Amino acid sequence: MFVAELERRLDEAVPYAWAESWDNVGLLLGNRSDHVQGIAISLDPSLEAMKMAIAQSCSVLIAHHPIFFHPLKRIECSEGNGAQIAFAIRHGLSVFALHTNWDVSPDGVNATIARALSLRDAHPLIAPPSGGWGSGAFGTLPRPLPFMEYGAVIRDALHLSRIELHGEPEAPLTLLALCGGSGGGYWRDALACGAGAFFTADMKYHERLDALGAGLSLFLADHGEMERFSLSALAETVSRATEEKTVVLDAPPPAFRVI
Repeated sequence: MFVAELERRLDEAVPYAWAESWDNVGLLLGNRSDHVQGIAISLDPSLEAMKMAIAQSCSVLIAHHPIFFHPLKRIECSEGNGAQIAFAIRHGLSVFALHTNWDVSPDGVNATIARALSLRDAHPLIAPPSGGWGSGAFGTLPRPLPFMEYGAVIRDALHLSRIELHGEPEAPLTLLALCGGSGGGYWRDALACGAGAFFTADMKYHERLDALGAGLSLFLADHGEMERFSLSALAETVSRATEEKTVVLDAPPPAFRVI
């Protein structure tokens, strides 16, 4: 298979038209006439992920996050984006991004998390204007649980290293809303659907205060950890679409400690 054919099949499986207007998806770096020899999947197109892809004999890296969002005015090959671009070109690595189009996919970030949490009658929190399943999700818990106890359920089901809980520990919870990644701005949508709690990441201070003041409890996780959970589903989607074997890379996230 050539990279051009891979590009076409990915567009059919997770349409680029589903992406937000500000996003940057599809083939972002590479040569459409190159042969595909192995596909690697990662959350970020980091230099470490690129090196791991090459080590596993993969000529394509499909990342959730784009290698760049905006036009570059200069490329400094010793660091940052420049180092990533130089490495990919030097090793003939094609780099794709499936970002907000994967978020809204029926098999994507939010739908995958909703299934992992066994939410019943799950629906998208917001129907996207560009198509796809939708942004965020909400659904009923398999059985009512105290707020704090359900926080542990989320942590364990998604293999999170940590989760913040903002709310009354013993308050009964029956309906949950969620949004993978930066979903702080959707808290009003979570409240409107009748959810007792909202699970997301990257919530601003005043968004948190306003949500809590309106009676909405919060589960807050790390952005990357929340989205990383969907990479196995992304690999399955890519494999079905391309009939190529994919490898999910366990690329280390940036160093982080809680002290």
